[in-house]
Amino acid sequence: MSSHRLIHPRPFLIVLLLLAAASSATAQVRDWNRVDDPLYEAIGMHTGLSGGFGLSYKFPIKWWLYGQAAGGIWNNRDDNRHNVGFSLHYILRQSGRDKLYLSAGLAHFYHREKDRTRDHINTGFGVGLERLFGERTAVQVEAVFTSRGDDENSLMIFPQAGIHYYF
Repeated sequence: MSSHRLIHPRPFLIVLLLLAAASSATAQVRDWNRVDDPLYEAIGMHTGLSGGFGLSYKFPIKWWLYGQAAGGIWNNRDDNRHNVGFSLHYILRQSGRDKLYLSAGLAHFYHREKDRTRDHINTGFGVGLERLFGERTAVQVEAVFTSRGDDENSLMIFPQAGIHYYF
């Protein structure tokens, strides 16, 4: 006779159902459409040629339109740089944890070294996706057609990305 012990399926199924219920409850918390906590404003980091590089702040203009300002300053002995960008995000679809939007942006870049100075404005438009992770952290990625102010004949797709904490 074999000494193998069989596991009864009922306790295993109960544990599995409890885990599934807990994970679905967690998924329900992560939602853009919560009435009790609508996740309006956010701070974070952003990188992009038409949206700016550095610290960023997101804010609602209307329920379907968000503004985002980003920028940074980098200075050392012989190299001074700063940039500031502003983007508008027109929400196409917002459901669950995902937000799909159109983006239009404008960014000013300045770079001075000992023997040269570059000063230009980039513009861009494209599409973006923002996904909510956890209760308040969101990651955004965008594909943006960008016109670089330092090269008048260029219109290229550049990626942009950001991570934000909503409050």
